[in-house]
Amino acid sequence: MSCKAVREDWRRILKLTPVEVAVEKLLKSVDIKPKIEEIEVANSFGRVLAEDVVASQDIPPYDCACFEGYAIRSRDTQGATRSNPVKLKVLGKVLPDTKELPVVREGCAVLLVTGAPMPPGADAIIKVEEVILEGDYITVFREVKELENVALKGEDVKAGKLILRAGHVIRPVDVGLLMELGYSKIKVYAKARFAILSVGRELYLKSLERRDPPPNNYAYVIKGLIEELGGSADVLDVLPDDVEVVKENILKAINEYDVVITMGSCSIGINDAVPDAVSELGVSTMVHGLTLSPGKPAGFAVFKGKPIIMLPGHIVSAVAAFYVLCLPLLAHMTGRNIDEVLPHVYAKLAIDEETLEAHRFLRVMVEEVDGELIAKPMHGGANVISTLLKSNYFTILPPNTIVKKGQRLKFTALSLSSTAPR
Repeated sequence: MSCKAVREDWRRILKLTPVEVAVEKLLKSVDIKPKIEEIEVANSFGRVLAEDVVASQDIPPYDCACFEGYAIRSRDTQGATRSNPVKLKVLGKVLPDTKELPVVREGCAVLLVTGAPMPPGADAIIKVEEVILEGDYITVFREVKELENVALKGEDVKAGKLILRAGHVIRPVDVGLLMELGYSKIKVYAKARFAILSVGRELYLKSLERRDPPPNNYAYVIKGLIEELGGSADVLDVLPDDVEVVKENILKAINEYDVVITMGSCSIGINDAVPDAVSELGVSTMVHGLTLSPGKPAGFAVFKGKPIIMLPGHIVSAVAAFYVLCLPLLAHMTGRNIDEVLPHVYAKLAIDEETLEAHRFLRVMVEEVDGELIAKPMHGGANVISTLLKSNYFTILPPNTIVKKGQRLKFTALSLSSTAPR
């Protein structure tokens, strides 16, 4: 092949865009506003609240019994001991739905089940296991303090109090509280829908064999990250390095999904079809190449207001570019900022680190050592997945930077399951 032919084939070059500039351009270019939907509270676990939740009532709604026991006047038990017990007459029983409550007068008691309202005159509960019942009388062997075993109205939650903010990810305990407050439905952000297309000749040929598991395993890493962080994702077809085929599939996906992600075939080689396919769509915005290591060939385009994210085929590069481009996008589409999507910690770097002309995706294992959080870097190439397996946090180091051992940096969790002592 002549030199001229080589130059014609290698017609693309990476025009590297600084990471922060690329993210700003992406968010400004997309025409995707957070969508809100109303769903059943019972099915809301893991969803992102789209509205503040204010308590509509007190919890508990009235003074009530914490345990099953007898409602009494605490002063009637003054001086009670094992050798000098006090006898109290039982007037009846109160359930949570009892309408007419008996008045507890001097020398009397009323049996209450857990959660039953306190009857007038009573100011304490003594548990059933602490007394002896004989006929219509109980024997009390100790002094009972005022308000003992009594849950006061609004003690847990006060009516009118802000209990959950918009942007909060609903936990199982939140579901229980919302139901207790009388909520049957709640407004949440709709899940952003992502389509993932894998591109590459080798993957495509393997996919024709219809073996299980499928060859595009790294697409499922990205799918998992998206779904863990509040979106939904479908892994679509594996495509050959064919510009027309890639273009056709992107067009189809962009009409059905909010975001299209391609994986692989996005560098500047003669067989890298994605950049040409995306460019030929007539996109309004396109960035191809980031000042990111690993992850330099990554980029994005905007077509009809929707983003097309181009991720490299190497797994570490793909994950690095995902955090740079897709994490802010997911946060934007669910009314949150990045710190509300993934937790972070501050930790001291275990060794010196240096960057050259690109931002650096630094994977680390954060552990507590002698009472301090220490971040140990995990080095490896763009295709070494074990560096991700051994890491729980990451940071993006700026270009031309020297970070010294012991310097304290902010690290973001690689996933919601990544944990380190705070």
